[in-house]
Amino acid sequence: MSKSKILCLHGFGESAELFKIRSRNFRAIVGDCAELVYLDGPIDIGSLHMTTGDLEEAEVENEFTNLAWWWMRRGESFEARGLGKTLDLISKVLNEQGPFDGIMGFSQGACLAIVIALLLQGSATDGPISLGEVDHPQIKFLILAGAFQLEVPEYDYLYTHKIDVPSLHITGTYDTVVEPERSKLVQGFFESPEVFEFVGGHFIPQSPKCARVMRAFLARFVPGIESDKPNTVEAGSSTTPAAATPSDNAAEPIPSSA
Repeated sequence: MSKSKILCLHGFGESAELFKIRSRNFRAIVGDCAELVYLDGPIDIGSLHMTTGDLEEAEVENEFTNLAWWWMRRGESFEARGLGKTLDLISKVLNEQGPFDGIMGFSQGACLAIVIALLLQGSATDGPISLGEVDHPQIKFLILAGAFQLEVPEYDYLYTHKIDVPSLHITGTYDTVVEPERSKLVQGFFESPEVFEFVGGHFIPQSPKCARVMRAFLARFVPGIESDKPNTVEAGSSTTPAAATPSDNAAEPIPSSA
């Protein structure tokens, strides 16, 4: 029996290597029970001077660690520049490295994970974006930290259907990058969201309590991970925010922008 595979998507201005550090708690829980595929975003923040056409068509070498899945242009209208290039990359990875059982996403990576789940679900087909020719089943689970909606009116149609994928949402009560209200809005898009709320900001807590919640959630989908049953989060519920601890509020590398 082959190992489970989990796709890991970093936040804005980060990279796969930085996300490995940010998600070290998660990696310790998974251990050898699953293969973790950390993907680099295709948009180099150092290339923001490029046109939309350049971003979609050019082969840009990622010479820096400041990467993204798209960047927002706020002018007369909102535009997610580079999103098409990102979806092309995701399609290629799903076809060539899949199937993936789950996705772990942080900030912009969590937003992208939701878009992927919606497109794979097949309920959002009448719109301007797609994954193209992809032979991949629906994702079995999502872990989303600091998640938010793709806030471009053109893509509002994506969120008109409930997402029938088990999800764990990690939210900081003092997050000033992705305010808790924005993350709570996203939770409402899911049939049965599970929520871990902690006292802190825009990061994935490295605390034992967060580890227990993630372990209990992952144990349902990844063979070999054993659940800490007393700390299981019930579907549709939220854990009580834990008291702030040094490990909860430890500094994280390069805060993500939403």
